[in-house]
Amino acid sequence: MTQKKQYSAEFKFKVVLESYQRDTTIEEVCRRFGLASSVIHRWRKEFQEHGPAVFADKRDQEARRKTQGFAPGESPDELKHLIGELTVQNEILKKSRGLLDH
Repeated sequence: MTQKKQYSAEFKFKVVLESYQRDTTIEEVCRRFGLASSVIHRWRKEFQEHGPAVFADKRDQEARRKTQGFAPGESPDELKHLIGELTVQNEILKKSRGLLDH
């Protein structure tokens, strides 16, 4: 039974970056690092799917809202939450008022 090779994240990153170089081909990268093209394609796919997370805003929610110019309690998410609460309260009031009118 053959044992599956384990590669470090740094090694995978280096291979993927090399594979994106304009002056090289996937086949050249395969030969240089001794890898199958399917492995490099899989790593490239993972890189494309998860790469944007590197640039995600890692600040806390309050700091993010401040940098976007929202005052406390005014971000779109907070306003949606408030609208939901008010809608529920409004429905409760309508129902209780309807009971009192009869």
